[in-house]
Amino acid sequence: MHFRSLPIFWQTLILLLGGLAVAQLISMLLIFYLPAPRPDFYTMTEIAQRLALMPGSNEKLIVHRVEDAPVADDGMIADAAITQRLATQLEKPESDVRLFFLADQSESFPFKRQRGQGAVPIRHGQPYFFNTLVAAERDATSGWRILRTPPPPPITRWQLQTLAWFGISALAMLPFAWGFARRLTRPIRNFADAVERLDHDRDAPPVPVEGPAELQLTALALNAMHERLRAATRERTAMIGAIAHDLRTPLARIAFRIEGMPEKIRGPVQADIEQMRQMVAATVGFLRGDAGTGERRPVDLAAIARRLSGEAADTGSVVAIAEIERAVVNGDRSALERLIQNLIDNAIKYAGSAELLVRHEIDRARVTVADRGPGIPEQELDRMFEPFERHEPSRSRSTGGLGLGLTIARSIALAHGGSISARNRLGGGLEVTLDLPLAA
Repeated sequence: MHFRSLPIFWQTLILLLGGLAVAQLISMLLIFYLPAPRPDFYTMTEIAQRLALMPGSNEKLIVHRVEDAPVADDGMIADAAITQRLATQLEKPESDVRLFFLADQSESFPFKRQRGQGAVPIRHGQPYFFNTLVAAERDATSGWRILRTPPPPPITRWQLQTLAWFGISALAMLPFAWGFARRLTRPIRNFADAVERLDHDRDAPPVPVEGPAELQLTALALNAMHERLRAATRERTAMIGAIAHDLRTPLARIAFRIEGMPEKIRGPVQADIEQMRQMVAATVGFLRGDAGTGERRPVDLAAIARRLSGEAADTGSVVAIAEIERAVVNGDRSALERLIQNLIDNAIKYAGSAELLVRHEIDRARVTVADRGPGIPEQELDRMFEPFERHEPSRSRSTGGLGLGLTIARSIALAHGGSISARNRLGGGLEVTLDLPLAA
């Protein structure tokens, strides 16, 4: 089985174990190849040589000349036997030698820090190793020569090297972390994008079956569900088409039979028959849900806006173009024309005129159809896109249609991966805005 198709649990476990193995390998290399630090301890011999100012002695140990005998610093102790050893190496009497030290550890396990009486320097076999001390030798001519060990630096060179190598190891782990995050998130992101396309376009390609086993199972289930929905839609469309066909026959018979009736009766009945035909055609067109299912091609919304504005002017309607920019989208041209036409018709129907704006945003095309009509109460703005929903409460054909114009416009917008919204304008009127993704 390919690694990418493994379940997320196993992918995560393998990548984490791999990263842990790399980190451990780097740590082992640091232990074996990074030179160990020299301990900041000084032997009795080094102290004696420096006090005697012998050539080649340790220059880190600084010697000062003072007149009075030194005293122990806070927390330091003296040991007669150890002082005697130093006096012997200096070939001086014990009265001319001073040695005070800060014992950091005891000789016995577990080497707990111990100060005061009973503390001794760190000792390995016979030699003594001192960390912090004050040693002095009296000279007959120049007084006391005093030696103090230098204070340890806040961060030693070895610590800096260790930190640098661990920083390098952390940088070495970054590609693994980046690959780990990308390997987990890329199939999920692709899956989400495919589902988003499927939600807006029923004819979009199926969700790709790739990535971890969990995502593959989900994609298979989603594709099966989408195919069942498409089959149900096809059955519904066929049923609606049959109903529409069957309704046309009795309507035609009624229209034929009233031909011989007086004009006073025949005129209103024919008007009712024509209204029923329009209602059936509009309802069937909506229920079929075929908005925007034509061939997708680059479409310039600005060209559509100019043409529809000119056609409105030819029929005596006022459709002004306030602002227009070239905005090309991929879509079904006839469906997009129907969408914008529905918005214009709605504005003319309730306000008598309309204003058109077409803008080119960063990655979106925006078409706005505005009017100066009565507007709509805020609580009803979202409902106006629902099927058969009309702000005008009567069902009179003289004051409005079936309430499907904006619903069809929303269906077309969604089928093209866009959105449509409405808001009341300052100063009165309604503004309906269409957003569509620009063509790549």
